[in-house]
Amino acid sequence: MGKRDRKGNFTRPINTREELKVVASRELLTFSFKDLDETQPEDEPQTLILWKNESLLISFLKRLTELSKLTRAEAENQQQLKVYGDFPPNSDFFCPKHVNQKVAWAVIKAVGGQKGVVAGYIVESTFYIVFLDKNHRFWISEKKHT
Repeated sequence: MGKRDRKGNFTRPINTREELKVVASRELLTFSFKDLDETQPEDEPQTLILWKNESLLISFLKRLTELSKLTRAEAENQQQLKVYGDFPPNSDFFCPKHVNQKVAWAVIKAVGGQKGVVAGYIVESTFYIVFLDKNHRFWISEKKHT
């Protein structure tokens, strides 16, 4: 605080004001359900209702809440988000007609357990949720160490 003048008012020296330090903004992950496809895989469609009934929906929403505090780079570095690029060559899902074929496909890992993932594509910091995949059938890979 400054000194008091003759009238008892506080004064401060000229050009001594401390500027408010602005924290650099981080572009955090956001999520969109606009391309959600609840018709796949054909033999066992994954829907929000199914996930609710199997107690996976709360886990899913908690994962989105956690991820929404991170940037895309942070989520990838922490291996919570895996970006594949092209649509998987071996999948029980197919690319919906309403989704551009040239997007960067990705998954949110460990939703409701080890196997559960949410598949979609990512553009900058927005993850577009396309598939719910409780059995990890979006990107099928050979089992290791079995």
